[in-house]
Amino acid sequence: MANSMRDDRRRRRSSSRQTRPSRQQRNSRPRNRSSRTPQSGSRRGTLTRPDTGYSLRSRRVRRESGISNLFETILRPRVLLLVVILIIVAVVMVVGVSSCIRRKHEADNTKIEETKPKNEQDARVAAGVSAAMTSKFTDALDEGESLARIAENADQYDDDRLLQLALDEPSSRAFIAAYPKSDKSSRPYDGDIRVGEVPKLYNWDEHWGAVTYGDGPLAVTGSGPTTLAMAYMGLTGKADFSPTEIAQQASKSNYADGDSGSKGELFSKLGNTMGLTVNEYEPLADTLLTSLGDTTVIAAEIKSDTLTDDAHWVLVVNVNTDMSVTVFDPTSTAVSSRPWPADTIANASTKFFALSPAQTTTSSKDKTTDTTTSSSSSSSSSSSNASSSSKKSGTSTS
Repeated sequence: MANSMRDDRRRRRSSSRQTRPSRQQRNSRPRNRSSRTPQSGSRRGTLTRPDTGYSLRSRRVRRESGISNLFETILRPRVLLLVVILIIVAVVMVVGVSSCIRRKHEADNTKIEETKPKNEQDARVAAGVSAAMTSKFTDALDEGESLARIAENADQYDDDRLLQLALDEPSSRAFIAAYPKSDKSSRPYDGDIRVGEVPKLYNWDEHWGAVTYGDGPLAVTGSGPTTLAMAYMGLTGKADFSPTEIAQQASKSNYADGDSGSKGELFSKLGNTMGLTVNEYEPLADTLLTSLGDTTVIAAEIKSDTLTDDAHWVLVVNVNTDMSVTVFDPTSTAVSSRPWPADTIANASTKFFALSPAQTTTSSKDKTTDTTTSSSSSSSSSSSNASSSSKKSGTSTS
């Protein structure tokens, strides 16, 4: 039995040796190198099947599943609440830090401002600037602020001439800025008045600029009343006839008309009732040079597109040493700030009215009359007036 089993094993070994190829036969076979791909991570190359892409898909699936799991984790109520809280905390911290930095910066600036010397006259102007220069800066700064207010509320003005005046005349801006909310009333004139000193007045003065005259506010239409008021105040030293009172009486008498805003009768007739002697002249340069004096001024009606764009009235107050004349223009600070050749004013004018105080001065408001006590002195005064009128070769309306 044992012998038979031993024989069987021998036969199987001999048969397997016969079927197994020899080493030479194995070496002589062609090798398919493309099928021998070394596996990553192994020390020796082994035969593997062709790559089917399963490994890449499995990695992508694992990555996508990881991202989805992350989103699912974040979207859980507790986790989401925690994330929101963290974001809010971060925003609060950023805002707090920026606020601290800003407050520190403001505190530093405040300390610098406190230690910096100030101009007591106007804090907007640097310290050390003279009072006169500070005053000029103050006026310019105020005018700039007023112009900004006017531009912002430009739709509240029913007369575009006011807006143009604000652009042309910086000194009018404070009045025009306050005009929409003003009650359009006037105030008594409270400036200093002396006989022989003609005050320089402008139409847009806050005392009377908002009063209606003609087809608009006196600020843009009242050169006639303002010119007559300057003459009256300078010749009489009184303020009972301001542009407001003159404009009211002129309106009642229908003198508020014409290209210049006022008829000549404003001077020739209303001036007479105010106690002034009024003589009308042709607009000649010689008339200015010979008629102007300490007690005589001349109201001139100016043509349009000459001294300014519009026709208006001005007051010629004196002759200078160089034979130029001084003009007070109630519509223009530029015209009033320089001397003018007499022939320039004459050529720009359509008519002259010379105004002087009458020998008997009467005010229609207080109704007081200076009377003479001697008939001889009365006749002497009359002959003197007649002689004066003939020398000027003008027409007296007093």
